[in-house]
Amino acid sequence: MKHVWILRHAKAASDGPDDDDHSRPLTGRGKRQSKQVAQFLAGRVASGAPTPDVVLSSSAARALATAEAAHDALGESVPFDIGRALYTADADAIVDRLRLVPDEIDAVMVVGHNPTFHELALLLVSPDDTEGQARLADGFPTAALAIVALDIPTWSEVVPGSGHLEEMFVPTR
Repeated sequence: MKHVWILRHAKAASDGPDDDDHSRPLTGRGKRQSKQVAQFLAGRVASGAPTPDVVLSSSAARALATAEAAHDALGESVPFDIGRALYTADADAIVDRLRLVPDEIDAVMVVGHNPTFHELALLLVSPDDTEGQARLADGFPTAALAIVALDIPTWSEVVPGSGHLEEMFVPTR
């Protein structure tokens, strides 16, 4: 069994310096949301619950700030990979990236953008997971974290519909 932790970046400003989308910073609300995600993860770490073995983040400022807060809660021993490819990736490209993850890694957190991350969660969760599909039908708000359990032994076997929504965390403020 493998797990994908799909984290949408927290609330960001409507534009960045010089109208550059890539550099859009988090708003005050986004910083609070990132802190809540970090607290959720820190609680899992403290309890010994499973957490991601690696964090992959879009290089956009808003995603990176969200990913850094999550990574800080997980601890510096967790590898942290930042890539521009996740900034423009569609759901299929992220699945392709997941297929390249070494099999000794059981859980990957990906941090990025909507609508791609909502589409990714819907793509990975089996249509038979009616509860998971219903939860995802409600949308994927800023700083939402979907934990998808994939019923596969190796990352190369990631295919649409191979998972179920194990948990969803959405910050309250």
